[in-house]
Amino acid sequence: MKVRAIRRGDADLIATMMEEFDRHFASMEGRRRRTLKRATARADLERAGFGSRGFVTGLIAEDSGDACGYLLYHFGFNANVRRGTLVISDLFVRNKWRRHKVGHALMERARQIALKRGCAQMDWTVWNMNPPAIAFYLALGAKSVDDEIVMGLKIGK
Repeated sequence: MKVRAIRRGDADLIATMMEEFDRHFASMEGRRRRTLKRATARADLERAGFGSRGFVTGLIAEDSGDACGYLLYHFGFNANVRRGTLVISDLFVRNKWRRHKVGHALMERARQIALKRGCAQMDWTVWNMNPPAIAFYLALGAKSVDDEIVMGLKIGK
């Protein structure tokens, strides 16, 4: 398996996996819900841009030309430790590749990138209805941050 940086040409592939990720969440909820459409996801990714100047930076795992999963991230600043933080916005491994160390490989590459950039930590959120993901992150050595609440404020469409 190979982990590489995403490129602009990966927008459709990542959008396809985002659609799969959304269906995975819908199945975990145990009900039908309106899911993300690939064309919408692709257009959003292309609009956000790729590379160091864009909002979308990430990694893709491949094995013999088959996309196994992806990890999207951006950099932030942690004022408490006065150092950078690599913030993971999305980690998805396709069903057939789960339990094949794809998630581990993506997280390890992200860790290497964060260290090279001088970051003090990596941060992400995990859906509380996803016990397998929580167990995966805890097995990596991650700790739950229980003294903070994730907040969001929509400022546009």
